[in-house]
Amino acid sequence: MIGILFLEIVAAHGRSSSAPNAVRTQQTEGRIIFADQESGRDLGAKIIAADAALGSTPGEIRVLQAGEISEPVVLSRQHQLICFGDEVRLSLSTSAAYIRLQDDVRLHGCTLASSQTLPPESGAEIISQGTNNVRIENVTFVGGGYHVKFSRVSNFVIANTRHVSISAQGTSPILVDSSTGGRIISPRIKGFVMPTSNVGVRLLGVNKSSFMEITDPIIQDVDASTVPGCGGVSFTASHDSSLRGGVISGLKNCDGVLTESTDSAASSDIDIIGTVSINHNASAGLGKNANNGEGFDIYNSERVSLSHVVSRHNGNDSSNRQSGIEVSNSRDISFSHCVSSDSGVDGIRVDGSPGVKITESETNHNGEVGILVMPALGRVSATQGAPLLDWAPGDAGMTFSAVWQKGTKIVVNGKVYTISSLPSTTQLVLTAAFPDRSGKYSYNVDSYVEITGGESLGNGLAFADLPPDQMVGHREGVYFAGGFSGDLTGRVTRLHASDTQDRKTQTYGIRVENRARIVASSNSISGNLAGQIQDSPGKSSIH
Repeated sequence: MIGILFLEIVAAHGRSSSAPNAVRTQQTEGRIIFADQESGRDLGAKIIAADAALGSTPGEIRVLQAGEISEPVVLSRQHQLICFGDEVRLSLSTSAAYIRLQDDVRLHGCTLASSQTLPPESGAEIISQGTNNVRIENVTFVGGGYHVKFSRVSNFVIANTRHVSISAQGTSPILVDSSTGGRIISPRIKGFVMPTSNVGVRLLGVNKSSFMEITDPIIQDVDASTVPGCGGVSFTASHDSSLRGGVISGLKNCDGVLTESTDSAASSDIDIIGTVSINHNASAGLGKNANNGEGFDIYNSERVSLSHVVSRHNGNDSSNRQSGIEVSNSRDISFSHCVSSDSGVDGIRVDGSPGVKITESETNHNGEVGILVMPALGRVSATQGAPLLDWAPGDAGMTFSAVWQKGTKIVVNGKVYTISSLPSTTQLVLTAAFPDRSGKYSYNVDSYVEITGGESLGNGLAFADLPPDQMVGHREGVYFAGGFSGDLTGRVTRLHASDTQDRKTQTYGIRVENRARIVASSNSISGNLAGQIQDSPGKSSIH
């Protein structure tokens, strides 16, 4: 039996992300009214009549037969709408049809069907705004979208929902916005192609919300190549939340798990535990887009902890090769006992991210590097004599990070500067005026990664037939690049970084290039194609 108290989340850093209040364990008992027996031109009107008949009294509206809903249905405070039987299908027949949940409302057991190609006038089939203590349980959605859209809702439960298809452009199954203290339990999102749209989607999106707990989601075989970008379970500018368990597999042009920012608001204090994210981008989708596909994408985020997660066989389609896990423009990210193997490109790719720790994890048999550590790259527009830098398109094309703190070093035109403040993700202020002439210049921000224990075996599979002096930096167990800030870029301790295959593809256990500086000790790195550990003479440094 699934309890509905919001459980306390104890994070790896000792923080707590428990909800400020608890959802009530049961609805208040009251009258029972059968909607089928009420008068009205369709089922929606009958449900409205039943809700009016209950008035302010707590009670239950029961639906025994399928029917159409053509207008808005509002479920009043302390009312429940319960469908009995597998064949109770509520068909939303017009763009005006939706169900709105007020405080202390429960919706259970119905199938909602829609063929609309645009979202309902309300924005979703089921909406709730500015409410407290609402529940959706065992509801199936066919077509339409958004299916569930909550805004400013506190202490809610969405449990055991099924999302069979989407027909409305630019929508997704579940979107929670500006809410707190919610649980999303065992949603099933599987087996459909997203409608073609120029809007990116989040299949299970948590936006600007806090104290959220997502448990055991199943997201499978969704083709999002018809939209510009996609995230499976996504935390956007959200904090103090968790994802526990679940299997996300077979997505196209869609990251399995995504944490990200909105402008300067980063996602933070997110714990991801025991989630499996596999087999994304195994083949091309039906649409033209091929931009996403990592198992886990940690972007513009801070204090994200991943423990016992699995990323396998991601990004292997030739039209959309991806890393298993990417950490980009983030800080204070930790991996413990994780697996990221058999990826099209790198097992774990880290760029522009200080304070990353990888402990007792596996990055084996990837197409390129097991663990790649490199700086963030981009371009700025600078004015001589001024400390303000503007982001400029070019190179990797990513803006400044919302989590680059005061004191972060940035290298512009080969010179090291220090960030004083970051007014926005397209502007930053240096501690000193820019001395060179006005113009556009390349910049980079170094990463720092500590690797302790674990293994990185037999990587570089994409270049198995090339001699070891080709595709340098693409076929190592661990590869550190950058280092132009002069700071230490990493430590590697007790790592097993060898090639145990009969046909060896991994050139070095550890390779350091450019001006990167690392400390390496007690590693097992024999048995590679070209050698154990390699630096760049006169530039890099290994101690």
